[in-house]
Amino acid sequence: MNTKRPKVEFLISTMHRTDLGFLDSIFKNIDFNSIPILIVNQTSKHKNLVSHKSNIRVINSYEKGLSKSRNHALNNAIGEICFIVDDDVEYLPGALNTVLKAYEDYPDAAFISFQFLTKNGKVETLYQKKSGLQNNLLHKQHLHSFEITLKPEVLLESNIQFNTCFGIGALFHSGEEQVLRDDVVRKGHKVFYVNKPIVKHLDIFSVAKEGSKEFTRTITAVKYRLHKNLIYLWLLRYIWQLFKRKVIKLAQTKQIWTYGVKAVSDYKTYCKK
Repeated sequence: MNTKRPKVEFLISTMHRTDLGFLDSIFKNIDFNSIPILIVNQTSKHKNLVSHKSNIRVINSYEKGLSKSRNHALNNAIGEICFIVDDDVEYLPGALNTVLKAYEDYPDAAFISFQFLTKNGKVETLYQKKSGLQNNLLHKQHLHSFEITLKPEVLLESNIQFNTCFGIGALFHSGEEQVLRDDVVRKGHKVFYVNKPIVKHLDIFSVAKEGSKEFTRTITAVKYRLHKNLIYLWLLRYIWQLFKRKVIKLAQTKQIWTYGVKAVSDYKTYCKK
């Protein structure tokens, strides 16, 4: 029996683009002439990106913040299944089939994450070995945006979007992917992981180091959303673990505590959820 394939769309967040040439490297291995693509281009006025291709839509946005860009894309998506796309990646030849097969295998999934390869073609992230349900909050496996696919209609019906307190250009400079995954789980939807790569990341990661101010602020804010007033007990335990693993010295423990306490205060003051 023939079944209709769900409509797939690529949601791309980028900045200061004036032509579509950057798509060639993203879709080096995929014919994108008939695939719906939505580009959110954060730019300045009079430097807009224009598309004359029927399958490529463009939203020029004059505000800053990666999560805000992602939300513009989600709110305007037309695909039943959407890829969350950065502008420094290259999709693998079988990416479309891999993703469609995953949603056939897990038809009740609202969100499925996959693996990615580094520039040299290696899997360097410590992924779990088996595919399957990933419906526990604050899952230990780290998550990058370009590993994510999702059903935008399901998320929007549950009022789920990227939390604009997290991500590049926000109060906390990362963590938006983990927060989104947790929100999907909290609303009762199913999150899955598939142990197959779909994309290659072409750039060098600029990730805050464990024990740094930014890493401490972000992880504390993410954990606060789960632990609430017990966050300070978590923070004490976290600092002890950093010291025990020799990530920080004894003299640094007070500073890490200060970073964490300030992160909780900032979240309570500026973040609605």
